[in-house]
Amino acid sequence: MSELDLQDRIPAALWELVKAVNSARYYGLDHPSVGAYARVAYREISGVLAAVPSVTLFIVADRLVIEGRSSPSPAPFIGRFIDLLRNKGIERLSFHRGVTAEELAAFIVRLAVKDRGPVRSSPGIRLGKVEFQGPDGPPPSGPSPVEDGIVEAAGRLGSLGDVELERIREMYEIAERRKRLDVGSLDGIVKRFIGILLADFNPISLLASVKGAHEYTFTHVVNVGILTIVQAKNLGFSGRVLHEIGMASMLHDVGKIFIPDDILSKPGRLSAAERAVIEMHTIKGGRYLLEQEGIPTIAVLAALEHHRKFDGSGYPVLRSGWRPNLISQMISISDVYDALRSVRSYSRAKPRDEILRILADDKGEAYNPRLVGNFLALVAGTI
Repeated sequence: MSELDLQDRIPAALWELVKAVNSARYYGLDHPSVGAYARVAYREISGVLAAVPSVTLFIVADRLVIEGRSSPSPAPFIGRFIDLLRNKGIERLSFHRGVTAEELAAFIVRLAVKDRGPVRSSPGIRLGKVEFQGPDGPPPSGPSPVEDGIVEAAGRLGSLGDVELERIREMYEIAERRKRLDVGSLDGIVKRFIGILLADFNPISLLASVKGAHEYTFTHVVNVGILTIVQAKNLGFSGRVLHEIGMASMLHDVGKIFIPDDILSKPGRLSAAERAVIEMHTIKGGRYLLEQEGIPTIAVLAALEHHRKFDGSGYPVLRSGWRPNLISQMISISDVYDALRSVRSYSRAKPRDEILRILADDKGEAYNPRLVGNFLALVAGTI
């Protein structure tokens, strides 16, 4: 089953679940419509589980994350489903192959009953919470072959070195000259980073330092990649999804290859015209990645959205109500954190306490408050 099929079928099942719960509340548990909706939901879920061993959903802020991917602009029933789970203290929900119709029916009944008593897990339906403060977070699924290969690569390659910065530099320079990405090289870099971080290295100790103004772009890419992978891992992303997040974070600023160096490296304040050129890097980056083969969709979105703010401001200007993807929001936090801690041609490095205060003060406006809370917990006391 393709990811698109999964992303379509799971919401379809949730819609039937919501209808079943609503019918049970309005007409009673024994009403025929409750069973009818439950049977359709069971058929959809069983269809998915015939192709994959399990499916995990969890709540982050006001979004439902399905197998590591934020749901599209949520339909009203998604918001209703989130409310039903939260009312019962559920933040993570997994359906496992072998789940029975009776288990699903019992789950619907517990969601429909308005008391705040607990809903218990069963062999085919596992329930829990998302632990934002924990070191490992809740894994959305078991280890995948991709993750196993990453761990093995980490054992062979050891700790991070300057070679990764050189590879990133070469990748961006080749892209600038040939307008074509070396996706294979990037794939190897991301596997290495994830492997090191899965081996419980202190992520902050891995952050590269800027050795000269001309290196800022490449060093920044490395650091944003590390910080975003750490955030995603802590929130429970794993396997192929974690790998795609790593690729997206490494490519978020690729649009800057289209910006003249004299503007990128200009000391002092930019003119309005120069600022407009800089801000075009998000659109240029998104369009560029859209034309490349082997690039995950989330990388295109991250390149476009990483300067969009949680409250809808920022750039580029998009349609009203557009909120950045969850992964773009994580990359935005990493992007700002590393920019503020770095010496650049036009600004000094800010001290740790000031950076953390800026992030905390801007949560809810510039940044997703739950993601900022998670990020601050990760870096507090480590820098």
